[in-house]
Amino acid sequence: MISFTMPFFFSLGGLKLTGYRVVLIIFLLPAMIRWLNGSAGKIRGVDWLIVGFAFWSALTLTVNHGLVSKWQFIGMLMIEILAPYFIARAYIRDLESFRYFVRWFLLIIIVLLPFALYEMVTEQSPLLDFFGGFANVYQKWIYEPRLGLFRAQATMPHPILFGVFMTPSFALFWYVLGWNKTLFTKVGLSSLAGIVVFTSLSSGAFLNVIIQMALMAWNKVCSFLKNKWKVLLICFAIFYVVIEVGSNRNVFQIIATHMTLTPGTAWWRILTFEFARDDIMRNPIFGIGMNDWTRPHWMTLSSVDNFWLLMTLRHGFPGLFLLLGTVLTMFIQIGRRSLTGAVADARLGYLFALCAFCVSAVTVHLWDATFCFFMFLFGAGVWLLDAEGDQGDTPEAQQKQGKRTIRYTRFPSEMPAAPRVSAGRNPPSPHHAQRPAQPAPK
Repeated sequence: MISFTMPFFFSLGGLKLTGYRVVLIIFLLPAMIRWLNGSAGKIRGVDWLIVGFAFWSALTLTVNHGLVSKWQFIGMLMIEILAPYFIARAYIRDLESFRYFVRWFLLIIIVLLPFALYEMVTEQSPLLDFFGGFANVYQKWIYEPRLGLFRAQATMPHPILFGVFMTPSFALFWYVLGWNKTLFTKVGLSSLAGIVVFTSLSSGAFLNVIIQMALMAWNKVCSFLKNKWKVLLICFAIFYVVIEVGSNRNVFQIIATHMTLTPGTAWWRILTFEFARDDIMRNPIFGIGMNDWTRPHWMTLSSVDNFWLLMTLRHGFPGLFLLLGTVLTMFIQIGRRSLTGAVADARLGYLFALCAFCVSAVTVHLWDATFCFFMFLFGAGVWLLDAEGDQGDTPEAQQKQGKRTIRYTRFPSEMPAAPRVSAGRNPPSPHHAQRPAQPAPK
């Protein structure tokens, strides 16, 4: 987790190495060994979907550019897909290790939040300036103020990436670190996440947190419904059909125009989608790789602020289906598990965070550490497929619950055993049986 937030990099043999890339290279082989020998649980279908996406991505780049010219990029791309997934897959294997991961997330936010607030107010990046004094660091991005404030990027390559990277902490803090805690503690933890996300002033990050809050509210308000998530999916499907039929804009265009802080960037995303779609339809299998996409001459920017669109553009529909298949498999298989207690709450936090991450990726592109964190997030939830529902009933939790139990009751938890009755005798009444023996008269 710490390596994802390191802002410096160096070159080795023409290869750009960052802190997280060094960690991924070191731990990839041990993690793969644990996965293959069964130490990380049994091999599952979602594992093969990730492996398939990595190799298909390598194949599409080879087809479009050749192996000789892009072998370094292809190799690093495969490492950035496989290593974070299998590191999380191999070393996050139960509730306690999952909590450990979320605690480190909290520590990172506590450390970075003061610097992000300072940057938001002053437009100065103290961390980038400090590390830039003795190492190569990411570029500092300068934008026009939003809401009278400046966009903070802290130690990440871009303010958007900083905001999106921090978003999963919102639901994870509430359900994982806030389990069995007071409402005040839960609100305080998630507020930290919300504040650090706000400093990025990124509409994609805001959308992510809004989705998490909506899912959390639905889970609470509709707790009396047995199939509340099926009801939600049906409502969303009806909403989608109504919008597509009754509006002159599709759902993506509505989200892009109403969920952004700058209307100009919203229409740029819409135009990007329209023109990039033509290239996708002309290259549906292998995509266009790293080649530039076709657009009018007045669209000077080549960036595609839509992660799912760019994956399809680069790697074709098979690449998109492999990645979407990973998402759907995680949701369906984890959602069907019968879990209770802290494990069930951890599942809610994880699925809410993952769902919001996937939806907000429609409005942003994920690259560098944030893309690797996305792959890491997939692997961090596989343990839920093997979890038992009583993992959260730790001695500490039981002790906390015991403090809230009633200390005295007139109704015992167990009834006293019935007295044995000898043949030919009437059993004594309970009142008589419990009366102490009286001394014999003299």
